[in-house]
Amino acid sequence: MAPMKLYLLYLLRQLALPTLFATLALSGAIWLSQSLRFVDLIVNKGIPATTFAYLTVLLFPSLLLVILPFALFCAVLFVFHRLSVESELTVLRAVGLSNLQIAAPCLLLAAIVAVIAYSISLYFMPLAFRSFRDLQYQIERDLSYLLLQPGVFNTPTKGLTVYVRSHRGDGSLEGIVVHDERRRKLAVTMMAEEGTLVQGEDGPLFIMERGNRQELDAKDPDNPSLSILHFDRYTLDLAANASPPGERSPKPKEQYVHELLDPPASLSEERRNGRIAEGHKRLTWPLNALVFALIGLAALLSRSFDRRGPWQSLLIATVGVIFVQALNMAIGSLAERHLALIPLLYVTTIAPGVVSLAVIIGYRPRRRIRAPLAAQA
Repeated sequence: MAPMKLYLLYLLRQLALPTLFATLALSGAIWLSQSLRFVDLIVNKGIPATTFAYLTVLLFPSLLLVILPFALFCAVLFVFHRLSVESELTVLRAVGLSNLQIAAPCLLLAAIVAVIAYSISLYFMPLAFRSFRDLQYQIERDLSYLLLQPGVFNTPTKGLTVYVRSHRGDGSLEGIVVHDERRRKLAVTMMAEEGTLVQGEDGPLFIMERGNRQELDAKDPDNPSLSILHFDRYTLDLAANASPPGERSPKPKEQYVHELLDPPASLSEERRNGRIAEGHKRLTWPLNALVFALIGLAALLSRSFDRRGPWQSLLIATVGVIFVQALNMAIGSLAERHLALIPLLYVTTIAPGVVSLAVIIGYRPRRRIRAPLAAQA
């Protein structure tokens, strides 16, 4: 029993380290690319670096959920390719281990990864993404995060452009130009000598003094009308078109599975179907940790030893995983419009794993039987 435990721990260690390395490398690269999308929060909103870091960390669970099955698959290919090239698979088979026994450590690690992926999919990802959306919503509405840089055109919110010539020591602004396109077909341009930013009940307010308001009414494209209003004091609501607090529409990624599978009846049929399909995707995706590992094991354990290396097996495994993932994406997209296809989503996820397991169990390495020397003579 001791030798069996020894080989089990050896293969587990050989697989766990590359899986961890691949997870960290892929997560870091993708997380960095995603983080660059929020650099404008520092430039235009002036948020602290700590808040920016926390905001991007909240995206990590959703990235980790996608990366884990692929990281494990890469580790399986790397480790079992090395074991094959260095003849360690031959030694394991020579001591009487079957393919299923050799694959057991990898399947154990895949089960652990699947459990971690389920915990992320069912709890941690919606929790983190909900916190991410709440913080993003707070940043968009909170005056403390609003920074108007002098001498440049600032975009504090979509459809609103603000230019200020300079800042005064008391916090007021000079030489203000505001272009508001938040209402379609009704662009407004305001100019003022000075102004200040204050925090209102529903968001930041821009109080401008001694200026004019120019409104271009383009309801009639052939004959647009321009109206100019001079004012001594004018208040612009910077959060005029934002959703009121507490009425932010949740996105599917910030909802738990039971919420996705039972969407509100007030939603349109298209949105209800999309959320139900998303809930089933959350239930099937973690299984890919086992399925991808089985595909890699079936490709690498079902071929005889070749001194040139099992490059064909690596190619077969990679193409197999790409095909399965493309098929699942296609079925998932169709299931959003036709809920009757949801069972097929489970079939296309589980079936490749079952077939791969059957290949692993049923394969027996071919042995070359040499003829006796007398018969050769």
